[in-house]
Amino acid sequence: MPVLWITVILSLLLALVFLALFVKEHGRFHFGSTERSALLPLEEDAPRSVPPPPAQTTSSARPQNPPPPPRSP
Repeated sequence: MPVLWITVILSLLLALVFLALFVKEHGRFHFGSTERSALLPLEEDAPRSVPPPPAQTTSSARPQNPPPPPRSP
């Protein structure tokens, strides 16, 4: 018979813990809707930054290839 009382007491404690955690979590999000809450895991943490464009070399910095010699007929 004491096992029954231990089971009932533990069940009530677990129910109270669940209820307290549920109320605490439910009170955290006052804004938004169910759809917004469902999409929160897909939201990015920080916006992506655009990488700077690569440095372009000027034509004077690279040597030009000489034109090929003319062909004789």
